[in-house]
Amino acid sequence: MIKKIFKIFIIIVVILILWVFVRFVIGGDEDDWICVNGEWVKHGVPNAPMPTEPCN
Repeated sequence: MIKKIFKIFIIIVVILILWVFVRFVIGGDEDDWICVNGEWVKHGVPNAPMPTEPCN
């Protein structure tokens, strides 16, 4: 019984590690400025100020 619980725990930990890797390493940064209908829109909490170049 304990071995079965341990295996399930290990599987859950591996799945969580994979999810974190995919989300933050492969998924990229969510905090950025994006161009919507010719205007810069804040997405998340970007560290950089709003871009000064025009948004096309």
